[in-house]
Amino acid sequence: MIFMSLSCRLGRWSIGFGMMHFLRIFTAALLLLAGLTSLCFAKGWEPVIDPTPLVPEYIVAVDKNSQKLHVLVHKSPLHADASFTCATGQVAGDKEIEGDLKTPEGVYFTTGKRTGLQNFSLYGEMAFPLDFPNPVDRINGKTGYGIWIHGRGKELVPMDTKGCVALVNAHMDYLDTKVKPGSPVIIGEKVSWNNANDGQSNESVELEKLVRKWVADWEARDDVFFDSYAKEQFAKSEGRSFKAFKDRKKRIFARAGWIDIELYDLHALRGPGYWVTWFDQYYRSGRLSSSSSKRLYWQKVDGEWKIVGREYGPSIRSLKDKYLTTKRKGVEEFLADWKDSWLSADVDKYISRYDSRARQGRHKGAESIRKNKLLIWKERKPVEVEFGKVTVHEHPKGLRVVFKQKYSDSSGYGDNGLKKMIIRPEQDSWRIVDEQWRKL
Repeated sequence: MIFMSLSCRLGRWSIGFGMMHFLRIFTAALLLLAGLTSLCFAKGWEPVIDPTPLVPEYIVAVDKNSQKLHVLVHKSPLHADASFTCATGQVAGDKEIEGDLKTPEGVYFTTGKRTGLQNFSLYGEMAFPLDFPNPVDRINGKTGYGIWIHGRGKELVPMDTKGCVALVNAHMDYLDTKVKPGSPVIIGEKVSWNNANDGQSNESVELEKLVRKWVADWEARDDVFFDSYAKEQFAKSEGRSFKAFKDRKKRIFARAGWIDIELYDLHALRGPGYWVTWFDQYYRSGRLSSSSSKRLYWQKVDGEWKIVGREYGPSIRSLKDKYLTTKRKGVEEFLADWKDSWLSADVDKYISRYDSRARQGRHKGAESIRKNKLLIWKERKPVEVEFGKVTVHEHPKGLRVVFKQKYSDSSGYGDNGLKKMIIRPEQDSWRIVDEQWRKL
């Protein structure tokens, strides 16, 4: 009886062990089959990069199908300055969830540079982290982190990473001469360039206009500013309600007497189902000024391009000097128009250049300035008004403008003086807030 009982128990154990072993083998076979199926049938994003005017000088392009990384240079024509063998994720297809061993597909940006990495065999001597998941990835529910372009301290084998893009160390050294924080990286199943013939050029023109309009609406502090956004998608990418974003902006609008924004180095690239535009931005309002790098992600919603997400790029040096140089031309044009209205004694045109509460010497308010000019011009008309070199400085109310001024009128009177003005932004022009003169 004891022998029979023991035999039964051993038999049951043997059958149980055999079943577990079979299940393990069966599961492994299913996973292998799934991987092979993914490899054979995965249809990834296949971008063709059209060299529109908004394409940046350098693009890193990763072709997963050929396991190649290209450094593209936007010259005539757009071409590969260098091409290297690379390794991408162990599983084919676009990355969906953390740990799926896939390399993401889309437009990404380097966030910096890392050296002194602990695992030399896996990561080599340096790495350029990417901004995965980007705002559109978050909208689409993609998860994961730690996607890098990095070196390899061991033999480079195709499709041998956990989702990163790997190169041999010598090729990383070359990439280090071209890549800086914020450099664009396009990753696709297949990547090609030139002769896109798919409307990219027209779309890039449209996107540039929309970015400029977004800036103008922001400066105007009007509710139409919020029409540029897709509320639902933007809330997903931000991780907070659109109402919270809107309420905060409206509080800023209410406090701001004026807002002035200049954009520099505007670029754009098409991603899978979206566009990303990026630029350097100089923002001014009152005593506040800031220089920043910003990205806007756009998707079509009900047939119209809308902002669905945003990112801040790497820190940049102050754009103050560049801003003042940019503003000088517009200020000089404004002064030329103001001078023409003065010389023609056109009081309506002249006074339209002033803020309603402006000061001019002892006169306060546009109406007081108007009455004073009418009285003067009735007796003696302006004959000559000449300006010297114009200097422009930031001021809490806008800009401080200083120049020498030579004046004469029909009575034979003439003088030379130093004119100091405070002017504030008014949409695409300026308004005089304060005007003072002293004799030289």
